Amino acid sequence: MSPSSPVKIDVAINVFRKPYQTALTLLSFLKHSGDLVDKIYFTIDAPGTEHLYDALFERLTGKYVLFVPRFHYWVRPSKYRHFLFRYRVFRHSLRYQYAWEATDKKYLFITHNDVLYSADVASLFLRAIGDNIGIGEVGMCWNCPASSANVCSSDRYLEYRPTPKEYDDLIREHPGSRQKFYSRYRHDSTWPLPECRLNEWSCMINMEKARRITSPDGPCTPFGAMYLDIATEWFYDVHRLGYTVAHAGRSGYYAHAWASSDGSGHSLMFDKDRYDAAEASARRILEDEYEYA
Repeated sequence: MSPSSPVKIDVAINVFRKPYQTALTLLSFLKHSGDLVDKIYFTIDAPGTEHLYDALFERLTGKYVLFVPRFHYWVRPSKYRHFLFRYRVFRHSLRYQYAWEATDKKYLFITHNDVLYSADVASLFLRAIGDNIGIGEVGMCWNCPASSANVCSSDRYLEYRPTPKEYDDLIREHPGSRQKFYSRYRHDSTWPLPECRLNEWSCMINMEKARRITSPDGPCTPFGAMYLDIATEWFYDVHRLGYTVAHAGRSGYYAHAWASSDGSGHSLMFDKDRYDAAEASARRILEDEYEYA
C-alpha cells in the first residue's frame, strides 16, 4: 500500500432479525465510508435465518464474510460461562468475536444492525482515535448515578475516580436504574464505574493494541461478552491494564435505534407492532434512496 493509500478497515456486525434495518445500516455506512472498507464480517446470531438477508448479500457480493455461530447467546449473561471462552466454538458465539479473531486489519469497526449513518464516521474515528485502544460513545450515562449527580460524563470518565466511600455515598444518594446488579460485577476498584463502556452500537477498535490483551490471546474478557452489559467487563479489564478509549459523539454522523419510539433497539424485539413499524420505516428509506426492495 502506497503512503497515499487510505487505511483499510474491516467491519463487524452481529445480526438478530431486523433484515431491513440491517440492510439500511450497512448500505448507509458504505455510502459514506465504503472507500475504507475491505471486509464486512456478518454474523447471524440466529441460525436458520440466513435467507432473510439474501437481497443484502447480493449488494455486498465480494465484500462480506458470513458466519453462523453454533450457539445463540444473544444477551444472556456471560459471567458464569467465562471458563468456556477458552474453547473456540463457545467463544465465537459471542458478539463480534469471530470478526475480532479473523480480521487482519489494524482497525475493526463495530456496528449494531439498527444504525442509520449520515456521514463518514469511520474517517472521523481514524482521525481522532490517537493512541487510544478504541473510540466511540463512552458510557451508558443515562443509567449512571455519577451522571445523575453531575460529577461525571462521557468526556470526563477519566477524571472522576471515586474512593470507596465516595462511591458508596454516590449510589446511596443517586440510585441508578440497574444498581441492584452492580455488586455482581464489581471488583477491587471503584473505577471504571459499572455503567462505563465503549458503546458497541458504533465504535472502532485498534486491534494492534486490543488483540494481544484480549481473550483468547490475553487476560481481558472478550469485547462481546455480556456482564452488566455488552463490553462493560472488557472496558473494565483494559483500563485496569492502563489503556483508555476516546469519546466521540454521534451528532451529525449517525443515529442509533433511530426507528424505535423509545430509542431502544432491544425493546423492539418484544413488541411486534413497533418492530413491524420500524422495519417498514427502514424499507421505505431503502426503496427511496437505495433502490432496494
